Amino acid sequence: MKKSITAKRNAHYQVLQFLTKNTDKLMVIPVIGSMQTRLLQLISETNELVKNAGSIPSKTAGNKNITRAELVEVVFKVSNVLKVFAYMTKNENLSNFIINSKSALDYELRHQEILNYAKNLLDRVSPIAADLLNYGISEDLITELSTEISDFETVISEPRELISERKTLNELTEEKVDEIQTLLSNEIDPLMEIFNEDKEFYLAYKTARMIVDPASRKREVAAENNSVSEI
Repeated sequence: MKKSITAKRNAHYQVLQFLTKNTDKLMVIPVIGSMQTRLLQLISETNELVKNAGSIPSKTAGNKNITRAELVEVVFKVSNVLKVFAYMTKNENLSNFIINSKSALDYELRHQEILNYAKNLLDRVSPIAADLLNYGISEDLITELSTEISDFETVISEPRELISERKTLNELTEEKVDEIQTLLSNEIDPLMEIFNEDKEFYLAYKTARMIVDPASRKREVAAENNSVSEI
């Protein structure tokens, strides 16, 4: 998450703490109570989004290399038998399709390429499963191939899905933070001007409201102090 978003969230929580701590004093402006409730709700919703984004693992639990190796073992076994079947049945197209080089399957094909080959292999053996029984390709082996394909596809697609999900949650968090900023700037801040004669109280609120971006914090503190001193 962006540091600026984290900084704003911290500032929002400080404002909520300030409003909660000074509930009695603020009762002279009843409408602030409803705004405080809205602020609490928005902060809670933001926290939930951040929690959900944080629960997404940065690395997948599955091991691509191990899962790929398991797929290749089955693919290689099926390919070798199918190569013999293609030769015996004089099926040139099938023979040209088959990759029965272990090194090619292990090292030359990218993840998506080996997955595509395995899927195509499964598509070719499934319709002729009965004919392949005599060559050593059993129904169990075909089922194992299908299972290994599904497992490998899950492992290689998982990172993209997690990245997309985390990105969506982060974008929703930023929208929620902007909504809080709007509530503070357009509704709560103007009402707090009623207390500008109470310098200590007013300064405490302004301090809570500071945007705590580390790069500009010192400048903002100075600006707020100058503003209060001029009141």
